[in-house]
Amino acid sequence: MTKEDREKQGLKPVSCPVGFSWANLRAELRAIWESNVKVWKIELAYPISFLRECIQPLVMLLPFLLYGLVLIGGRYSEALQGLLETASPVDVVTYIFTGYMVMGFIGTAIWAMGFSIRREQWFGTLESIYVTPTSRLSLVLGVALHSTLHQCISVSIEFLVIYAVFGLGLKIQGILPALTIFALMMFALYGFGVLISALALFLKEGWIVAEGLYSILMILSPGAYPLAVLPNVVRQVSGVFPTGPAMIGMRSLLMDGYPPQAIGTIFLHLLALDAAWILFGILVYYLVDIYIRRRGSLGKY
Repeated sequence: MTKEDREKQGLKPVSCPVGFSWANLRAELRAIWESNVKVWKIELAYPISFLRECIQPLVMLLPFLLYGLVLIGGRYSEALQGLLETASPVDVVTYIFTGYMVMGFIGTAIWAMGFSIRREQWFGTLESIYVTPTSRLSLVLGVALHSTLHQCISVSIEFLVIYAVFGLGLKIQGILPALTIFALMMFALYGFGVLISALALFLKEGWIVAEGLYSILMILSPGAYPLAVLPNVVRQVSGVFPTGPAMIGMRSLLMDGYPPQAIGTIFLHLLALDAAWILFGILVYYLVDIYIRRRGSLGKY
């Protein structure tokens, strides 16, 4: 039936089910939000477990701070000053806190996003989700939204405790541009997380890959030490991942004695990583999605 025939009979024109529209966008955003709400409801149903997950990052941070203070023999390090080429000794507590704060969000990309599909398999709801018209990426991004909010709560607890006990030497005027760098880093990590979720869908026991990549990122990211202590080849490889340049840029803006000389270069670097990781992650995800549906291995462990 042609468009003219449908109009004569008073029928609505048929629209293509695939394509962009504001209605589709609103529907996907609604799906992302509802996926986020669903995970919150599950977590808050177990308040003791939720409280433990919020406090655990602080418990894991404290050994890094105490080891740093003991090994350096004080709050400020002249050795770090030489490695980082700053004008004054580096505050070890602030240095480690800013690095570990960023490292916490790596878990958002690798563990939470990577296992969003796997979790649906455990609950027995993956097949039901796959037959809906909602994009599977909306499920992954909904879990990413929840994990980011959850990690923000943990970081807030860390900040309040560390500030009350040790104090932090942060430059207030650098907070807004540092948050911009943080947002760029998170976009790249979301692309990385989509890639991990695809690997978990394909390999089933994707935690092995996630564990290995998480360990590699922990080494390549200057969380508790500067990149200058790593071999030159390793420093070059670290530039492929967003956490390294993001930590350098955020510390340049937030810490006294860090001149923001290369902030413009870091912004461009992170923009390039955003485009690369997001496109690569989505491409791999859709290829894996097509592959497992053709093989009929969606519900298999």
